[in-house]
Amino acid sequence: MQFPNRSTRRPSWALLRWSAAAAMIAVGTGAYAADDVAGYLTYGAGRPVTSSGKCVHTLEWQAGMQLADCEPKPPVAAAPVVEAPVVEVVEAPKAPPPPVVVPFRLSLDTLFDYDSTALKPEGRDALDTLAAQIASADYQNVQITGYADPIGTASYNQSLSERRAQVIAAYLAGRGVDAAKLSASGAGSSEASVKLEDCKGRRRTALIECLQPNRYADVTVTGTVQQAATSTGDK
Repeated sequence: MQFPNRSTRRPSWALLRWSAAAAMIAVGTGAYAADDVAGYLTYGAGRPVTSSGKCVHTLEWQAGMQLADCEPKPPVAAAPVVEAPVVEVVEAPKAPPPPVVVPFRLSLDTLFDYDSTALKPEGRDALDTLAAQIASADYQNVQITGYADPIGTASYNQSLSERRAQVIAAYLAGRGVDAAKLSASGAGSSEASVKLEDCKGRRRTALIECLQPNRYADVTVTGTVQQAATSTGDK
């Protein structure tokens, strides 16, 4: 057999054309090399044979087969857009205002005669006004503290101040103030603002008048509506 010399060999582009044509014949007849990759006609180290820029398929090729860059990449599904949940901002309820202390200072000389627990007419009027003021407040408790002047013994003055506070509490309850919210106590003459020595040398009538500032009652209302402090009689 005569082999063509170097000068009679075909150029490389002619060999490539021949290879492509041979590949088409092989595919058409179902013949392919033993080292072909399933579905593709290959040469060398498994490199695909191409024609017109496309890989040559064998009869085994099925949709979904892939070799190198022979087939277009399947489209990548876009990640689903997850909308952020709508969070409804609910404003926290405002805390109720803290209770405020509303004091009412009453002179016992307006309520009682000296050394007496019987309410005077003008004393009732003063307590009626006080009951109306308390009724307009959202109150939690009403504390009544009675006081006495330092004439007499400490024990007597303590008892007198307690009884006067109890009379005031009972009267306010009768005017619509919640009795369950009323409390009464006495401080006697322990907190006298005018001492006996301050009225030294005065006779009885003048002494009683001098010590008058000590005969009073504190009515303290704790509520959520502030009321103006009022005063009846001498301070």
